[in-house]
Amino acid sequence: MISGRAAGALSRRLRLGGGTSIVGLVAQRLYPDIIGHLAAQLEHGSVLITGTNGKTTTSGFLAAILRDAGLRVWRNREGANLLRGVAGALVVRALPNGNLRRAGQAISVFEIDEAVIPQAARLLEPRAVVFVNLFRDQLDRYGEVESVASLWRQMVKELPETTALVLNADDPTTASLGELARGPVLYFGLEDLTLDVSGQDGQGTPGTYQVVDSRSCVRCGSDYHYSARFYSHMGHYQCPHCGLERPSPLVRALHVRQDTFDRLRVTVETPTQLGEIVIPLPGLYNVYNALAAITAAQALGISWEPIVSGIEQFKPAFGRGERVQVAGRTLRLLLAKNPTGLNEVLRTLFSEGTPRHVLFVLNDNIADGRDVSWIWDVDFERAKGLTASLTVTGTRAFDLALRLKYAGFAPEAMTLIPSTPLRALEELTGPQPRGRKGKGRGRTRRQLQEGQAAAAMTSSAAAPPAEETTASLQEMAVSFPGYGLARALEQAIAQTPAGETLFIVPTYTGLLEIHRELERRGLTPHYWEGRD
Repeated sequence: MISGRAAGALSRRLRLGGGTSIVGLVAQRLYPDIIGHLAAQLEHGSVLITGTNGKTTTSGFLAAILRDAGLRVWRNREGANLLRGVAGALVVRALPNGNLRRAGQAISVFEIDEAVIPQAARLLEPRAVVFVNLFRDQLDRYGEVESVASLWRQMVKELPETTALVLNADDPTTASLGELARGPVLYFGLEDLTLDVSGQDGQGTPGTYQVVDSRSCVRCGSDYHYSARFYSHMGHYQCPHCGLERPSPLVRALHVRQDTFDRLRVTVETPTQLGEIVIPLPGLYNVYNALAAITAAQALGISWEPIVSGIEQFKPAFGRGERVQVAGRTLRLLLAKNPTGLNEVLRTLFSEGTPRHVLFVLNDNIADGRDVSWIWDVDFERAKGLTASLTVTGTRAFDLALRLKYAGFAPEAMTLIPSTPLRALEELTGPQPRGRKGKGRGRTRRQLQEGQAAAAMTSSAAAPPAEETTASLQEMAVSFPGYGLARALEQAIAQTPAGETLFIVPTYTGLLEIHRELERRGLTPHYWEGRD
């Protein structure tokens, strides 16, 4: 305990990071059974939340509900969702003698990485496991959707009868886990057919701006037929060959109405309640996150009042709709790290036809996934003609700018600011103005080569030929204003008039960089501030 917490404190003191993982890493090295040892002392046990998108917000919703129900909630709120993060979240609340502080009335709510959930379930023996959804994400790390689904199916078979499953009825792969469960299964889903984006032919044809990650029946391999599709493969489905169909959900959203950009009014039905809940976040995906949290609360026997108050008073999690005021402008941070996630962010931003000021940050660090070819599956075409200003940055800024060009954005309408000084660009445009130094200098030629290679790996959109790619890069280099995320942020803010909102859409490490830059300017606190 002491060694782990000392390592975390040293990490923060040296500004190496929040120290949210090093605590657990050191503790696990010294005592491999530390998670099970500490978790067993929680009076109300543990809940695990996993899935591709929405883990952090769902766990935040559930934590708020449980607090309003009078419980002490311990969670890995910084998003450290590997085992070391779980261990760290417990160790910082432990006494030197190995006992948890204030374990009475305590429950843990941990968001868990999709690939790590089987190990976490074995160690924590949770009361409930929530599967929010399953989409294609970080192919170099997770592989295709079926690889993750296979891992989950094996895990569910091993869960004890005392563990409840909370499943998304509208996600075929996730819902199919219920057939394997030995314990209680609770489904949640949407019933508001006005949200259907299927084609007008009544055959369930995917609507415009949709990428579908799960097409085939998990039993027989036939393509699903949809009577309603809300986004991607989420909807009301049935297999025409074997008859597998969407299970009837226990918790249902009967009607969804958008009051303002980030205020949704949802009529929710449970076996004992029918009422309206205001979700203080934008996007249909947050309706699913709220339903997952409500259903988990039902599994834990929580009453209706804390469910309503917990969701309605929820504050946006780190980078998930977070709001920061800067020089008379509002910055809104909307994390997007895979095709479906980014498509839904674009849908949320542009479905009303209102022009927005936007800063995209595309990185390819390990936590983002090194393969960025997924951007060719994102429907940037939806945003064409709707960006009041557009700035593009990140370690793969050129790849994204090229994708935007093929989506119909004129190069001169974008401000392109790569993360590092590019010698290749200097050869085209002369010496560039220099900002703050960033990591990765000397990678520029490789980045350009990888950008061309990534463009060649397109899946749903046509890849441009290599010579055309080079010509495009030359076009984009004409008005090159510098490099670095700090410069990009300054530029994007400057292009946003006072009183208006700049929407920042980063991948995961881009979000961390944005936060560090805002912290450096004294605009936000350190995200680990207030921790032991």
